[in-house]
Amino acid sequence: MQRPVILIIDDSKLIAEFCRQILNPRGFHVIWSPDGLKGLEEAKRTNPDLILLDVIMPNFDGYKTLQKLKQTETTSDIPVIMLSSMAEAVDKIKGLELGAVDYITKPFDAGELIARVNTQLRLKRLHDELMEKTRKLSKMADRNGLTGLYNHRFFQEKLSEEFARAKRYGLPLSNILMDIDHFKKINDTYGHLVGDVILKGIGSMLKGSTRKGVDIPARYGGEEFAVILPHTELSRAIKVAERLRKAVAEHPFRTPSGHISITMSFGVAAIPHPEINDKQTLLKASDEALYRAKENGRNRVEAYL
Repeated sequence: MQRPVILIIDDSKLIAEFCRQILNPRGFHVIWSPDGLKGLEEAKRTNPDLILLDVIMPNFDGYKTLQKLKQTETTSDIPVIMLSSMAEAVDKIKGLELGAVDYITKPFDAGELIARVNTQLRLKRLHDELMEKTRKLSKMADRNGLTGLYNHRFFQEKLSEEFARAKRYGLPLSNILMDIDHFKKINDTYGHLVGDVILKGIGSMLKGSTRKGVDIPARYGGEEFAVILPHTELSRAIKVAERLRKAVAEHPFRTPSGHISITMSFGVAAIPHPEINDKQTLLKASDEALYRAKENGRNRVEAYL
């Protein structure tokens, strides 16, 4: 387990050494910067778990340093305990208003320092855990639980955003709708457990076959999937759809009932197009192309021309 890093920003080497002698033997890694400007650079470089910041320093005092720390994105969340020989309430309030989490008045003893450091590190750990849980919950809210793909709501939001961006900057944008052929028959014959295995498999294939951070693969609903392809012309999107169609058709899905082969039908639409002026029209065009793929024998790609 990595030792918590504590950065001391203080022009007094004596204070820094006193803190180091107390904290290092108790499992902390203490680093020292002798002034505010060097401390800011050290904070950016090392991203410490906690900062002990002296108020009175020449040239760049603790208040200025604290302001800069809180204004910088990479250091704004680092908890800061102010160190000061000033015991006036107004001085403490100023530091707290600027974002400090606590104050220690000099001279302080080892017990007080350890107690306050441990308290703030515990609070930071709880805060970090809460933020991580919030991040995971936010991600889960955008995902389909079975396939791990984006869900229908997120797909609709992103399609609105990407369509608006494409229209504003004159960029191409494609959308693919795809549907598993005869999926009801698979569920009726083998059961929904097998159907779920196939849906998960399709999800994995889409995630692995689209551009990470660019394309937006989603479970559109039931056995239907979609992929938003930003910066992609219709001709390129057709090739992407054909590659996916072929990959699915050639892939035997391993299920509790043995290996099962399936096919999918694809509908592709894109802008710029004289008949497509909004998100809903793009979706409708993709759906019409998908319907035509079904009508023309399935396991094929059709485009809205």
